[in-house]
Amino acid sequence: MHKFLREKKKNSIKKKAIHVLKILEEPINYPKPVSFSRGICADLGEFRLLFISGTASVNQNGNTVQKGDFLGQTRKTFKNLTALLKSEGASWSDVVKTVCYLKDMRDYENFNKIRNKFYRQQKLHPFPASTCVEANLCRQDLLVEIEAVAIVKKLRKEIGNASHKI
Repeated sequence: MHKFLREKKKNSIKKKAIHVLKILEEPINYPKPVSFSRGICADLGEFRLLFISGTASVNQNGNTVQKGDFLGQTRKTFKNLTALLKSEGASWSDVVKTVCYLKDMRDYENFNKIRNKFYRQQKLHPFPASTCVEANLCRQDLLVEIEAVAIVKKLRKEIGNASHKI
């Protein structure tokens, strides 16, 4: 193997996909496959970074739920994100950044009320950094999508077993 390739592989960050198959099937397994991971967990020694892809109001099979119901879609989106975080031993208190996509920015006031209530229920202080933009989402029936970045400090036993975990 070329020396450069050996060095790159030796120094690369270990990463793995984040899964919650009981709640969300992998997008590549949908009837119409989509090429992305639900999230990626990157091992940085004492810490793990979680990069959770844009998540929406979908069921296990990737079908949109709560069609036409902005409040319902927003709640389901937070529920799906919570499950993805939990699958990696994280919670909303580990989230440092979100990017929120709204189909229609006129829904921002309602979105912000729902998000504030949810964050207060999670007892977050401070709230994560956030950006909110209006966007054409990947499906016409989706009204909201959120992506998140979290940082999780590993337990001592996890640090010792890191090579086995990721």
